[in-house]
Amino acid sequence: MDDSIFQKFRDKFFEEANMLLDRFENEILQLEINPDDRALNESVFRAMHTIKGISAMYGFEYISELTHLLESIFQNMNEGKICFSKEISDISLRSIDHIHKLLNDEKLLSQELKVNHQNLLEEVNQIANFNKNEFRTSSSEKIHEQAKLQTWIIIINTSEQMYFRGINLMGICAELFAMGECKILNMKALNTERSDSWGIVLISDTSLARILDVLMFIEDECSVFSIADYDILRSGTDISRQTKSIAQNGSPDQSITGLIEKKDDGKSYNETNTILADNEIEKQTTTKQIIKRISVETVKLDDLMYLVSQLITINSLLIVANREGDQLKQRDYIEMLDSLSKQFRNNALEIRLVPLSDVALRFQRLTRDLAKMMGKKIDFMSEGIDAELDKNTIDTLVEPIMHIIRNCADHGIEEPESRKKLGKSETGTIKLSAAYSGSYIIIKIEDDGNGIDLAKVQTKAVERGILKKSDKPSEQELLDLIFLPGFSTAKDLSEVSGRGVGMDIVKKRISELRGTVTVESKTGKGTSFIIKLSQSMSIVDTLLFQVQSSFFILPLSEIITCDQISMSEIRKRNHTATIPYNNQLIPFVDLRNFLNLEGNYNENSKLVIVHSGMQSVAIIADLILGEHQAVLKPLNKTFDSETIISSVSQLGNGKIAFLINTGILIKNIAS
Repeated sequence: MDDSIFQKFRDKFFEEANMLLDRFENEILQLEINPDDRALNESVFRAMHTIKGISAMYGFEYISELTHLLESIFQNMNEGKICFSKEISDISLRSIDHIHKLLNDEKLLSQELKVNHQNLLEEVNQIANFNKNEFRTSSSEKIHEQAKLQTWIIIINTSEQMYFRGINLMGICAELFAMGECKILNMKALNTERSDSWGIVLISDTSLARILDVLMFIEDECSVFSIADYDILRSGTDISRQTKSIAQNGSPDQSITGLIEKKDDGKSYNETNTILADNEIEKQTTTKQIIKRISVETVKLDDLMYLVSQLITINSLLIVANREGDQLKQRDYIEMLDSLSKQFRNNALEIRLVPLSDVALRFQRLTRDLAKMMGKKIDFMSEGIDAELDKNTIDTLVEPIMHIIRNCADHGIEEPESRKKLGKSETGTIKLSAAYSGSYIIIKIEDDGNGIDLAKVQTKAVERGILKKSDKPSEQELLDLIFLPGFSTAKDLSEVSGRGVGMDIVKKRISELRGTVTVESKTGKGTSFIIKLSQSMSIVDTLLFQVQSSFFILPLSEIITCDQISMSEIRKRNHTATIPYNNQLIPFVDLRNFLNLEGNYNENSKLVIVHSGMQSVAIIADLILGEHQAVLKPLNKTFDSETIISSVSQLGNGKIAFLINTGILIKNIAS
């Protein structure tokens, strides 16, 4: 099989394994809350069973070995032999972490990982009440009633055409595994003539007819043989010798077994799109496997297909109108094309969006583990996490949120006894919430702990020379100090965090997303971290305006109104830099002075009044050019993260328009 095709199969395996592990982890955490939920128990059993199956098929024997024992625990629970307990929960979550590592070290080359693997097997086996000898066997060696079992060998000759035909090998292998235990052999490793052949060993009590039903769509690329009426894998027989004999001679080695079954008409049978694993694959790097695919709702794909059909239709109509020289129809079709392009825009953006809930499981697990480590009681809560962000943004956001949660758990939430003395519940709360605000999404992480001691913050700032004793900073200025590198008021920094340690990293990561992070705190009540984000690359409806020869854009969602003002009025108000609007004074911004642009405003200049957060601001412009559908692209990383220009968009004439970040603009005005 071509290496690139094989790698696609392998990548698909990692994707499915990670999805199953996430599902398993989520359901274990739910079982901690509802231990008697039989549906949950059956679901975790099926998840373990499936992980065991696909890992055995693709040669991940150590994963299969561990999941075989874990599967037995939940099978015993289904049968009422044992009850779900904290011990089972802990061992299950530790096993999930261990399996993620095994995905990166499938041969168990790391000595530390090897020791941890053996210890984990011992612990899991103890809970499952297995015989000491049994847990050491391969997970593919499931105990069957020997009298009923047969050993089948299925030879599959793969090709690129199988891939391009859309053959679902994953589905076929899954069906085969459901019949019993499977082991996949790479024929290339057996030095057979064909390097694109694979051998599947199936231990099952199923019939030949049932196997052929599964392989019916690839009957011309495979052969099926029954080589023993028992489990040949457990007998110690070298199965590779049998497989090689079949591949080279078209029959098993008669010196080992005389039982041969082949399809009557001599046809060979194959399967469809499962992932084929290679026992000779080079060892994985120690980095975590990154999932490069995202799940997309079928309705979004249906919409995309509809739009494609509409595009083809309009394109054909436009070609005919152009050929006939019918300008009226051309104009109509161009308008239809413009409308269609906006629908394509929305659809493309929606496909890239993933909900925050996709990563919320990590935060729930982190909170649980931190609480256990520190002897605290902490509940993780979430709200509005169905809010969607670009996948790249979500991936970048995970690290800073985890930093914040560590701080909340370690230095925010008090010990149970301390909380009781303060009249609080013994169990603290860390809450993750998300909500839309105009073209932005606001993510808040808050705890109900002791808050930040501003007096200690000021004292520490004076000690480090950041402030003078005579300085009288505002409450917000003191809170902002925790984002300075290495700033912390903690006397003893724990292994988990120190309030402020790592918060500079949080600010840096959020700034890379062209977002902002602020903190609010009340002593004895808790602390809140507020992250404000817009998409780092998106398509938005904006207002285009001009100052001298430079073009600027603002999101339409932030604009209150457009007006005009005489420069004589502006000059009168230069000392306060404010103008009256709706019975109040709001600041105005002279972009010529602010950005050092040349030229002078006309006597009657334009005003664009925008609103961000809780404030409004007026921006002076030479010309307002109208609406512009902007494809926003991020600035180079060398740009200052605090600049008022957050993104750029190319205009139809090739010139560049700069998107103004009104939040940063207002912040700079205030300072």
